[in-house]
Amino acid sequence: MSARPLGLDARAPQPLPASFGKYRVCRLLGEGAMGVVYEALDPDIHRPVAIKAIRGSLLAPDAQDLDGARRFRTEAQAAGRLSHPNIVSVYEYAQTGAQRYIAMECVAGVSLHETVALGFRLPLADTLSVIAQLLDALAYAHAQGVWHRDIKPANLLLTAEGRLKVTDFGIARIEGSERTQAAATVLGSPGYMAPERYTDEAPDARVDIFSCGVLLYELLTGCAPFRGSAGAVMYQVMHDEPAPPSTLAIEPSVPAAFDAVVAHALAKRPADRFADAAQMRTALAEAAAMPIAPQVSPETMRRLRHARGDAPTQLLPRALAVMPRGGTPPQAPAVPSAPAPTGWDAQALRALEQLLLPQLGPMARYVVRDATRRAHDLAGLISTIAREAVEPAERVRFLARAQRLVPATPPAMPSSALPVLGTTPMQPALVERAARVLAEHIGPIATLLARRAAAVAATREAFYAALVQAAGRDADRKGLLRRLWALG
Repeated sequence: MSARPLGLDARAPQPLPASFGKYRVCRLLGEGAMGVVYEALDPDIHRPVAIKAIRGSLLAPDAQDLDGARRFRTEAQAAGRLSHPNIVSVYEYAQTGAQRYIAMECVAGVSLHETVALGFRLPLADTLSVIAQLLDALAYAHAQGVWHRDIKPANLLLTAEGRLKVTDFGIARIEGSERTQAAATVLGSPGYMAPERYTDEAPDARVDIFSCGVLLYELLTGCAPFRGSAGAVMYQVMHDEPAPPSTLAIEPSVPAAFDAVVAHALAKRPADRFADAAQMRTALAEAAAMPIAPQVSPETMRRLRHARGDAPTQLLPRALAVMPRGGTPPQAPAVPSAPAPTGWDAQALRALEQLLLPQLGPMARYVVRDATRRAHDLAGLISTIAREAVEPAERVRFLARAQRLVPATPPAMPSSALPVLGTTPMQPALVERAARVLAEHIGPIATLLARRAAAVAATREAFYAALVQAAGRDADRKGLLRRLWALG
């Protein structure tokens, strides 16, 4: 049930079907690439169910995704053979006329995707509970010969009681069956797929262990270990090692004991990962050095439900939308005065806060100051805020106004800048190509920074060094520099 939560990206409402077989449709819950999910009622036992109906376009003779219907049935077969408290139960796979649908457990809760998308970092105890519950579910599924192969936040739900539920087995691999092998090996979610999913190597259940490592990293740090375009993510997954979580400049910091757990789960070679989910769970418990709660705490669940309504919360927000989507922006109050973070121009920060007031109201000050912890300079700060806090429709206007705050002459590089070796003359054609590479790391402001760096750089090497410096401390500088050198 990998349905896109309507609270994050709702489309125009469509007419609801009256029923699927005996199930009477009540309302739309969400949409995904393969199906549409409805809440319905089983009239025989008066039980609410979730109905996932395959999209008609996947059944059409000219459908581009010829394996969509087969993956839909695979989901029912894979999840239908599993009965575990942390896995969404499948009640029935049926076909009524042109309709093909799955009736499954209706989970009233919060998608973990919403938590990640809103930029929340769960308290450490709750992060450990989420991962432990996930590993329990996978240990059971693997024992039944089912590998999920698409573990990601959108496929994980948290019930009101804090219990994790794994859903969407659409590209699962059922051991002993060739039903999905040919079609599904290239399917998955970039950033969560194990390296062997990109190659001809035959994957096994340890692909789920890698995905768990990605999720653990993301929940611990608030950022994904592999970022950028699909191509950049694939390269990073195949070749790069993410920075250990404890080394990132975040508050609260991540205990160093979890670095080894993450590294073991994210090993490039399957043989170097945890042998199974139970082994990873044991390592997680040892690193925690305390009992792991069987469920996420009631207080955290209360805050998550509160945040879903776009209400303020104290769950470590990166950037909160403080008004309902489509609502009226709050009247812009005066920004409270506060000392600027060390090393930042107070006047520039106040100017940024004023630009954000129409969208964020009094939260603007907190959003700007929170973003300074992840930016290297003013240009990077503007890019971070645009990416994390500004609605897409307003992003271009915000960048156009905010870029006026960036000094016309780039500041001198600090002593920590990369050494510049070589005297190759600059080629004008490099500027736009390099800007596109840099944009994958810092967003649309990359074009402005590239042009300014080119204006003062005497050599290609100095130009590349300036771009790497502009990417900020959190960027994968080694990977960025490698890609820039590949431009020539």
